[in-house]
Amino acid sequence: MKSAVRRLAAVPVGILLLAGPAVPAGASGAGSAAVLASPGAGSTAVLTPPGAGSAALEQMRRDLAATTGATEVPCWRDLTIKSTANGRFVSAEIGWDGGDYGALRARAAAAGKWEKFIVCRDADTGVTRIRAQANNEYVSAELDYAGARYGMLRAQAEKVGGWERFYSNSAPGGQFSFYTKDTRRWVAAETTFTGKLYGVLRARATSVSAEETFAW
Repeated sequence: MKSAVRRLAAVPVGILLLAGPAVPAGASGAGSAAVLASPGAGSTAVLTPPGAGSAALEQMRRDLAATTGATEVPCWRDLTIKSTANGRFVSAEIGWDGGDYGALRARAAAAGKWEKFIVCRDADTGVTRIRAQANNEYVSAELDYAGARYGMLRAQAEKVGGWERFYSNSAPGGQFSFYTKDTRRWVAAETTFTGKLYGVLRARATSVSAEETFAW
């Protein structure tokens, strides 16, 4: 899947500052022991030792290591993502059809099987892969969609291409924000939307506020 070519906007001051157009500030030195520790109290994420995960998780680990050159890639299973803007868990809508199948929405009051994810994150670079456990698909940002669905996150990809590449500024165990590597647009939970798209996650923001802040 080819990525849409878009002009990259500078990101104003937020949770994470961008040092320039190429490398996010704070990415270097991110591989501290604290990053590799188990998630803190309240997190459902299970830090999974190398070789102890499912076939899908271990494949993610190997692929990310090959991409970044990392000797060790931490991975978590049973991870939940909660929006700071509305306090709701992010669900993968695998009951939907067509172009909305697998849409990620911050809409669940409690975490069930549709609210669990696998995450692998390189501690040194912040490069992140996300996979929904409900259907075992990678999360994509739909950069060819238009209007209110532009940049919508969906768990629908079998392989990692440009639209499945994310950067996150913190490992599981607390608050974080994340953006698409191709467009450097922050992911927001659309809590002002109504109806079917309430709480949908979209990679569309150029700065970080409550809608772009999550906990995992």
